Amino acid sequence: MSRLASRRTFAAASSLLLAAVGLTGCLSLPGGAGGSNSSDISSMKNIPEGIKRDLINQMNSASGAEKSKIVDKANALNNMVGAQLVGVEPAIMGLQKYKLDTNGTVATNKDDSVYGLMSAADYWRLGEDSYDLCVEQNCEYYSSWTIDIEGSGSDLVYVWTLKIDNPDITDQPLVRRFKAGK
Repeated sequence: MSRLASRRTFAAASSLLLAAVGLTGCLSLPGGAGGSNSSDISSMKNIPEGIKRDLINQMNSASGAEKSKIVDKANALNNMVGAQLVGVEPAIMGLQKYKLDTNGTVATNKDDSVYGLMSAADYWRLGEDSYDLCVEQNCEYYSSWTIDIEGSGSDLVYVWTLKIDNPDITDQPLVRRFKAGK
């Protein structure tokens, strides 16, 4: 097994192991950091293209109040990049910091459990319909995460779900929850 494959296998195994332990315990991206609000979803640089298309399609068929919620979700996703996130769930990563920097790197303390729970990734990129966390800068080995939004304002929570295409690994999704930090 090559060194790269071993490292990827280790990262995946570590993530699954830490997830199980937690459950038993109860590249430069254009557009920079978010931090702004816009109603033009197509111009948001920190949202994967597939998700952006879905949001635009939802906007086209939504009414006034629904449109506002869709724009809020798009802004929250766009503004997540460059924002300090704080782990909420699973409890093992509670209050640990995690950040997708605008330069394509992940900023977190590698000694914190959140590092392993988030695929031991040092880099990230936008996938077609996911945020990909990468072991190396070239993203040869990566895990794909979808992100949804719960709540709003100071109660806003980012819900990360690991995309697993192999039901033999697990039939339960691996979910992480983060709040925007200060």
